[in-house]
Amino acid sequence: MQTTLKNKTIPIPEKRITYKKATNGTTYLYYTQRAYRNKKGKPTSDEISIGKKDTKTGNLIPNKNYYNIFQTTNPPQTTTQTLTPNNIQTHGTTTTLTQIANQTGLTTILKNTFPTTHNQLLATAYYILCKGNVMMYIEDWFNQTNIDFTPKMTDIDTSRLFASITNQERKEFFKQWIKHRGEQEYIAYDVSSLSTYSNNINIAEWGYNRDQENLPQVNLEMYYGMTTQIPVYYDVYSGSIPDKTYMEFMMATAKDLGITKVCFILDRGFETEDNLIFLRNQGFSFITAMPSSRVDVLRFIDENKSRVRSVSNWIKEYDVYGVKCEVELFGLKLWAHVYYDSEKQSFDEKELYACVERLQSELGKMSGSKGVSRRYRDFFVVEETGQGVVLSFELDTVLVDVRLGRAGFFVLLCSRGDLSSGEVLGLYRGRDVVEKGFCGFKNGLDFRRVRTHWVRTLEGKLFVGFLALVLRSYMGCLLRGNVELKRLTFDKVLLELEKIRIVTMSDMSQHLIPLTKLQKTILTTLKVPIETLTTKTDSKKCIL
Repeated sequence: MQTTLKNKTIPIPEKRITYKKATNGTTYLYYTQRAYRNKKGKPTSDEISIGKKDTKTGNLIPNKNYYNIFQTTNPPQTTTQTLTPNNIQTHGTTTTLTQIANQTGLTTILKNTFPTTHNQLLATAYYILCKGNVMMYIEDWFNQTNIDFTPKMTDIDTSRLFASITNQERKEFFKQWIKHRGEQEYIAYDVSSLSTYSNNINIAEWGYNRDQENLPQVNLEMYYGMTTQIPVYYDVYSGSIPDKTYMEFMMATAKDLGITKVCFILDRGFETEDNLIFLRNQGFSFITAMPSSRVDVLRFIDENKSRVRSVSNWIKEYDVYGVKCEVELFGLKLWAHVYYDSEKQSFDEKELYACVERLQSELGKMSGSKGVSRRYRDFFVVEETGQGVVLSFELDTVLVDVRLGRAGFFVLLCSRGDLSSGEVLGLYRGRDVVEKGFCGFKNGLDFRRVRTHWVRTLEGKLFVGFLALVLRSYMGCLLRGNVELKRLTFDKVLLELEKIRIVTMSDMSQHLIPLTKLQKTILTTLKVPIETLTTKTDSKKCIL
C-alpha cells in the first residue's frame, strides 16, 4: 500500500534562507543561490523557492526545488511516523552506464583482462564520462552517487590505478575487444594532439598543435568503426613525430591485434607513397582524398572532366557528379574517382578571383623590387631586368582559365574496384565519425589537456578515457536513433539521468524519484529496463 509525503515537514535550513509572506497569509521560503552586485553596484541575489512554512510546526513543507538543491528527490512515501532523509544519492547515471557497459561487452572483457581492478576501472570511467578528467573531485562524486560494486575512491587511488595498468594488460584487452566486436566494417583513422603543462612526460614534445596551444603535446591516433560508430583502438606517441610517419607502425600494431580484413578511410594528410604501398602489401584496402595540388590529381581531372557532367554520372544522394577510372600510381593498380560539385565550383571561383586580386595588389607594390616567388608566376607573366628587378606584370589568362576549368572538381583514391563512385564518396564523408570521436574525447571528456605529470599515469589515464569514450560513443549512437532526443545535447541527457536519485530515509527504506516522461524515453532508447533502477529499493515504497 502506497502512502504519500505530501505536506511532510522538515527542519528549516539554517543558512541562506529568506521569508516572503503572501497576501493569503502563507509564508514562502527562498534559498539564496548567489549574492552579487549588479552593474550599478547595488547588492542583489538570485533566489529560488524551496517550499512554505507549516503554521502548526513552524517547519518547512519542501517542494521539488528543495530536494534538487540539497541533492534529494521528490519526497518518498511514508507512514504516519516522522521520517527524515538520511542519505540522498544519484542513481540514474551509474545504473545506466552499467547497463551500457554490459551491452558493449566492456564488463566481460575487463573482468577477463583486469580480474582484480575491473570494478575500479569501470567506476573511474563512469566518473570521467560524467565529470571529466580532473580526478581531484572523484571522492565527492562517490559520496553523491550510488555505487555499490567498488569501495569509495580518492584522486590518489586513481593515480595508483592508472600507474598499475601494464602494456601487456592493455594489449590483451584490445585483442579481446577487437575479437569481441568482430565486425568486418570500414574503419576511419585519424590523429589528434593532447597538450600538457608537465615537464616529466618524455613523449610530450613540441610539434604541430591542432588546438593552436603553445604547449608541448602527445599525439593520439585512433581507429573508429564507421558502422558501429565505436572506437576500436588507439595509440599514443611522441608529439614531434609527423602523423604520416607513424602510420606504418600503427597499421603493423593493429594487424598484430587482429585488425585485418578492413578498409581504412584516411584523411589526405596520410596519402604518401610509402603509406599506400605499405597498406596494399599488408592486405589492407583504403579510401583517401588526394591533395588538390598534386600533379596526378590535376591529370585525373583534366582527363575526365569532359565526361563527368553526364546524367548517368549524377549521384543523387550527394548532389554531385562522379566517374571512376582505373589508374596506376606508385606502381599500384588503383581507382581514381573524379567528382564535380556545382557548389564547390562557385566557392572555388570566388577563391581564385580573390587570390588573383590579392596577388595583383602585392605585385603593384613591388615595382622595382628584386625577384618574385613562384606563386606570382602561377597567375602572372612578370617582366624582369637581368638583375631580377620587376619592371612590369600582366595577368596570364591562359593559366587562370586552366584553373577555372578545374573549379568544383575533387578526387578520391580507392584500392577497391568493386565500389561505385557514390559508395566511395559516402564512405569518405562518413569518416567524420572519428573527428566527432576526438571532439567527444577532448571536449566532452575534457582530455584537451592530459592533466597528469608522469608517463605511467598518462598511459593508464588515456586507457580509462578510452573506456569512457566507448560508453559515450555507444550511448550517442543509440540517442541519435531517436527523433525525440536529437535536440538534446549529451550533457543534457546526463543531467536528466543524474536527476534520478535514491533517498534513504531514517528508517533505512529507500525511495526512487518518480520518473519523468523524458527520463523514461532516454532509458528506453538506451535499452535500460526501468526495473533495474528499483532492484535496490523497497519495492513497496518505490514510486514509478
